[in-house]
Amino acid sequence: MLRRLLVTTALEASWGDNQEIIFLGEWCKRYSKKHLWQERKYHTLDYHWRDRAKLKIDHTYLENFYEATLLSLSKYLNKYHCKDYDVDYWRIIIGPWLINYLPVLWDRWELISAFSQYEGELSTIVINQDVPREIPNDYKYAVNNLYDSHLWNHQIFASILNHRVDININKETVSLECTQNVKIANQTLQGTLKSFFRRILDKSSEFLERFHSTKSEIIFVQTYFPRKVLLQLFFRLGLFPRSWKKFDQIITYPPKSDRKNIEKIKIPFSKESSKSSFESFVSENILYDIPICHLEGYDSLYNIQLDLYKAENIFTANAHFGNELFKVWAAEQKKQGSKLIISSHGGSFNALFSVFDHQEKISDFRIVWGKKWFENQVRLPANKLHLKIRSYNRQGDISLIDNDFPNYSYRCAAIPMGPLSLETYEQVRRLINLLPTQIRNKLKVRPKRSGKWEKELRYIDEFGSEIISTESSIDDTIAKSRLVICTYPMTTFAQAMFSGVPSIIVYCEEYFEAQPIYKTLISNLKDAGILHTTEISAANHIAQIFDDPMTWWNSKKVKLARSLFNDICLTIDDDPIGLWTNFFKRLSNN
Repeated sequence: MLRRLLVTTALEASWGDNQEIIFLGEWCKRYSKKHLWQERKYHTLDYHWRDRAKLKIDHTYLENFYEATLLSLSKYLNKYHCKDYDVDYWRIIIGPWLINYLPVLWDRWELISAFSQYEGELSTIVINQDVPREIPNDYKYAVNNLYDSHLWNHQIFASILNHRVDININKETVSLECTQNVKIANQTLQGTLKSFFRRILDKSSEFLERFHSTKSEIIFVQTYFPRKVLLQLFFRLGLFPRSWKKFDQIITYPPKSDRKNIEKIKIPFSKESSKSSFESFVSENILYDIPICHLEGYDSLYNIQLDLYKAENIFTANAHFGNELFKVWAAEQKKQGSKLIISSHGGSFNALFSVFDHQEKISDFRIVWGKKWFENQVRLPANKLHLKIRSYNRQGDISLIDNDFPNYSYRCAAIPMGPLSLETYEQVRRLINLLPTQIRNKLKVRPKRSGKWEKELRYIDEFGSEIISTESSIDDTIAKSRLVICTYPMTTFAQAMFSGVPSIIVYCEEYFEAQPIYKTLISNLKDAGILHTTEISAANHIAQIFDDPMTWWNSKKVKLARSLFNDICLTIDDDPIGLWTNFFKRLSNN
């Protein structure tokens, strides 16, 4: 009898020859390589966070474990860097990475736990034993290049199997010459400055750099404001326009130290044996996996930020996650009394949970586009939405805007992580097949470019290449449509609703758990035909309004539902820049 083989990733070198395969998850089966895995006898394990009750239990556990680990890691970093900073300081710097790292390890741990149900003789093939697990330079590289890397995950799964004494599996090793992930340079603002507004900001910055020692009332970094709007905001506030380009400089980090024999971090273990075993694994690995920017490279960032700007108030929409220099600088500034204001960089129905309320915990004010659900939140108009159609295209396409998520979960969040992303594709595929030919001929699908689940290829194989939209941007797609169909209740849905183009949403509601504040709104959107949770409901509605979506869009019931959406999810005002200006003036006055 052939021994069954556990395959943890899409690395084909670990697939053996002709054994029966147990695929740990759908990510192992790349759609473009289906000719390989379809020929094998295999079984695929279901995804543990399909059980949303388990997801909520795990979220509570991981949030508590995150706080305990953050405290322990803060003490270690203080000792390592000869500092005496509180946990709030280190939360700003290492929090974003830790918010992802701990759920990533727990997700992989629980995937192996699900495999433990199998009995009998089992084996797995481990490759690249002599290749050390890659250590990221920073948060961005960890999330974008490692946590969705088949090689990195293969190595993590192998480490978990080596650690766990409760799982009996034979390990075979193969040697394979394999390059590590191709590194992507940090984004910079260098290049040809074609934009008039960009030139204004840069020229002003060059002049004001001479006076960088002067404390600024407000420093704006990665704001998500369009440049034209940002300029208007500067003028209304009586500030010189500038871009604070130094935050975008490329950082050269020192080489990593030898971390093989690095000490374990001390974490308070749970009383539950399953949890304590996992926490022991974290303790053994966290100081090996921590990004270079937090360990060997922290001193470089600290020294660079000493010569940066001084601020009374700091405003950002995204730098608090991905910009390591900004995070160290902001932590230092906040320690000296600066206020940190963090704005939403997207939204429609905000997820029930996502990042352990990290943004609310590190900021003095957290800007949200609509109704508040947290004490320190402030409601202001969306700084990202600006498309309002001037003329409606009655003969335009029906545009279906799809989304995609990474192959592997990278966070414990109330969204369809990992293989649950395929649920959206399956729902859309069934929806398209339900539409009459006349409507299908007008349908264009916009899958996420370079999506990890290869949805564009799936749509082409199912419906032909002519179904794929060729528009260059989501705004162009929306503007040229007679009807927009969104498949996820996030920023794109807000863009569509804000634009004035008739729009609906069809999505897997069970995998997009939202904050309770949206309960009444969701009910009203369903009654108005804007929101659908089944493909049958959506297909019937599209067929009814296909000839004249705008008449339906402007009907009394729909207009009331749209107004409620604006009241709860957006902040609509005749002078949105004025509201922002008043907010920043109040900050300065205080």
